[in-house]
Amino acid sequence: MSDEIGTRVKKVRLRKGISQEQFGEIIGIKKAAVSKIENGENSLSKGNLLAICRQFNVNKEWLINGNGEMFTPKSKEDEIRNFFENAISSDSDIAKIQRKFISTLISLDEEEWIVLDRFMKHYIYSK
Repeated sequence: MSDEIGTRVKKVRLRKGISQEQFGEIIGIKKAAVSKIENGENSLSKGNLLAICRQFNVNKEWLINGNGEMFTPKSKEDEIRNFFENAISSDSDIAKIQRKFISTLISLDEEEWIVLDRFMKHYIYSK
């Protein structure tokens, strides 16, 4: 593995604003292994490469060769899926607020959805 891949791994981690330990937990390796990958001491396994791409929405071609954009664009459906998955799987204060918000949305009847749609058109979409 070249140092360049390790440098790109570090760029992903820093862009996401997480520690080596957090990054490693997400892809299933130890902090020391992340450090060695970033410094070019260890190779990035195919499994770890795929995990980084999947977990952080990283463009595989960029991670391997430096070509293209760092992140792959997400579809609206993927963004919605990720929002719900994060809200459900996390115990953070933000996730608790998100779950409360989702619960509120679930309880809306048809008329309330129409009112919400009008509100969004007026206050959100008009900007």
